[in-house]
Amino acid sequence: MVCDLTRAVAGPFCTMLLGDLGAEIIKVEEPAGDETRGWGPPFLGEDSTYFLGLNRNKTSLTADLKTAAGLQTVKDLALRADVFVENFRPGVLERLGLSYETMAAANPRLIYASVSGFGVDGPDRGRPGYDLIVQAMSGLMRLNSTAGGQPAKTGFPIADILAAMFLGQAIQAALFRRERTGEGARIEVSLFECLLAAMSPAVSSILLAGVEPKPMGGGQANIVPYQTFQSADGLIAIASPNDRIWHRFAQALEQPQWLTDPRFEDNARRTENREVLVAAVEAVVLGQTSSYWVEKLKAASVPCGAVQSITDALNEPQLAARGAIVNIDDPVRGAMRIFANPIHMSGCDIQYNPPPVLDKNLN
Repeated sequence: MVCDLTRAVAGPFCTMLLGDLGAEIIKVEEPAGDETRGWGPPFLGEDSTYFLGLNRNKTSLTADLKTAAGLQTVKDLALRADVFVENFRPGVLERLGLSYETMAAANPRLIYASVSGFGVDGPDRGRPGYDLIVQAMSGLMRLNSTAGGQPAKTGFPIADILAAMFLGQAIQAALFRRERTGEGARIEVSLFECLLAAMSPAVSSILLAGVEPKPMGGGQANIVPYQTFQSADGLIAIASPNDRIWHRFAQALEQPQWLTDPRFEDNARRTENREVLVAAVEAVVLGQTSSYWVEKLKAASVPCGAVQSITDALNEPQLAARGAIVNIDDPVRGAMRIFANPIHMSGCDIQYNPPPVLDKNLN
C-alpha cells in the first residue's frame, strides 16, 4: 500500500503509475482537495481534466495536517504502508513530526520517497521549485529557442513528469531490494537534477568538451538534417541520423548529387555545412505536401512525421491498434476516455479505475 501525500503534478503522476501496476494508492488530501482539482477549465463534473489525468487508481482520504487528528491519521496510515510518497517543501514534514527518521523508527520496512524542486539539502533546499522555474534555470528554455528567438518552455510540465518517472523507478528498485534485505529506504529526487540528468546530450557537451549547445528550436545541434521543414501545406519532421538513412533520404528526394557532394559526405561535414544543406532540403520539400513526403519517406524507411495537433495524434491508427485509449466507467462522472499506461508487459494486467471523488469525511 502507498500512502500518497502528494499534490500538483510530480508526486501524483508517480503514484498514478504505481497504481496502474497494481499498488493500492491512498491519496491523502487537505480538506479543500488537491489544488489541481481546480486547475481548469476544462472540467468534468467538479474536477479539472488536469487532475483527472494524474490521479486514476487512487482512493481519496482527507486529513487536516494542521490538527492532531489529521496528523495521527497520516501516522497510522504510514505504519501499515509499504511506501510513503510526499512532495512538501523540505522541512515541512519534519516540523509536523512526519520525518523519515520518525516514520522509519515506527515502520523500518517503509520506503519513504520525496520529490522537491531542488532537493532536501543545499542552499536552495527551501526554495519553491515549480516546473516553469526549473525549465528556466536548467537551460532547457534557451535550448528550445531558435537562434535569436525567445526562450520557450515545453508544452507540458516535463520537469515534473521526468522527476515522477525517476522517483517511481527508484521506489520499485527499493521494493525489490527490501524483498532481499527486509530494509526500507529513504529516496529523494529534485526536479532540477532530474531535468538536467535527462538533458544528458546537452549537459555532456559542456562537461566533457566545454561546448555550450546552441539554441536549435526544432533542430538538433549535431545531426543534419534532423528538424522540421515547411512543405506545401504544413510542417514535416525529418530525421537522418546516420549515413545509411542519409543515402535513402537523398534518393527519396531524387537528389543523387547530394551523395557525391564532399560537403555532405558524412554527418560531421553535413553539420559543418548545415545552412547550405538545410536550404537545399527546404527548397525540395516545399514543392509537395506533407502527406506526399510522409508516404514517400516511409516507403524509403526514412524517419519522418507530419507536425500534428494532439487531436491528430490521438486519432493515429497505430494507437488504436495498440489499445492506447481506454474507456472506463465512472459512477459519478460517467463514461471516460483515458490514455493508457504505455507499459506492455507479459503477466501484468494494467488496471484502470476512475480518479477519486474528494473524500468529504474529514479525518
